[in-house]
Amino acid sequence: MKTFSIQMTRIAITLILVVLAAIAVFKSWSFYTESPWTRDAKFSADVVAIAPDVSGLLTEIPVTDNQLVKKGQILFVIDQPRYQQALAQANADVAYYQALAEEKKREAGRRVRLGIQAMSQEEIDQSSNSLQTVQHQLAKAIAARDLAQLDLDRTTVRAPADGWVTNLNVHAGEFITRGSTAVALVKKNTFYILAYLEETKLNGLKQGDRVEITPLGSNRIMHGTVDSLAAAVNNSSSTVNSKGLAAIDSNLEWVRLAQRVPVKILLDEKDQQHPYPAGTTATVVITGKNDGNDNGSPFTRLMHRLREFG
Repeated sequence: MKTFSIQMTRIAITLILVVLAAIAVFKSWSFYTESPWTRDAKFSADVVAIAPDVSGLLTEIPVTDNQLVKKGQILFVIDQPRYQQALAQANADVAYYQALAEEKKREAGRRVRLGIQAMSQEEIDQSSNSLQTVQHQLAKAIAARDLAQLDLDRTTVRAPADGWVTNLNVHAGEFITRGSTAVALVKKNTFYILAYLEETKLNGLKQGDRVEITPLGSNRIMHGTVDSLAAAVNNSSSTVNSKGLAAIDSNLEWVRLAQRVPVKILLDEKDQQHPYPAGTTATVVITGKNDGNDNGSPFTRLMHRLREFG
């Protein structure tokens, strides 16, 4: 009788363990299929394409590729002697027209004081018109001088923000043209995640939801917050014809794949200081709340275990 009781106890314990395991598998599968998570996420950042506003020879490049630079730091310098000469010429033009304007002003004043008793009204008017013409030429020369000064200032290209110089593909001695991208600047403290979630997993997603981020090939768990959801994505089934009317594809696939929608996620400040390179991949799990557990949610830990085995 005692042996039978022990066997029944063992069977009961086994059944309880099986039921608990089944419940755990069911919950994990439900989370896997229904909860907002994806492996299709990318690190991104604000990138500034640095292009000069003037053309000329590159005379100085004091930075190196992938260097962290400060706002206002010199990135490269373009052919300053040429633009210094242009500014000197513009200053000379301004000085010439200033002297000429003063002369025309004195001449017009004398003729007005003498009046029609000494000369004709036509000569007096002609003198005033000459003064106005020279004043217009002086204004044009001043504008040209200011533009020459602006060009000279812009021969020195500086970093618009703190960040990393990357893809530096120019060298001293090369000729660079206005508007051609010379280097990219990845702005510091602007890293974020773009998670491409299936449309079936967007229900209940809201701004401020907490997020766990695991970079591909790493066990590091980063944290962030949902910032926004894309307002629209491309509709490949609809185009516009030559009349501007919508042309809808009449073919309907038997299997409809869920459309993916970009979700922007902001990294926490501590993770912002040591981000992964923009363009790299991560797994994202939207937990919906901040539970203060830096070790990650159970699902995240399960994903790590599966990665270790596979």
